[in-house]
Amino acid sequence: MDEWRGRINEILYTLQFRPQLDDAVADDLARLIVNRQVLTAGPDVYVAAIRQALADSGPLDEQIGTPHSEATLRAFFARLDARLSA
Repeated sequence: MDEWRGRINEILYTLQFRPQLDDAVADDLARLIVNRQVLTAGPDVYVAAIRQALADSGPLDEQIGTPHSEATLRAFFARLDARLSA
């Protein structure tokens, strides 16, 4: 298993019951990660995992299913990466 997948699965777990992956969700999740209130490994760890995941051609939700399309997930992860990197 790719090392990044475990961190992406942590993020996916928080998203599986979110009906939409909009900017508000990205802002909220980024704030929680930065403040280590949720997903406590720290922003740098999640940024690295997100970048590796986005570079991979396989499905992001291979192990943790979500109601979101692959395109929606990839767009969301790109927004989350931008927020965490800021």
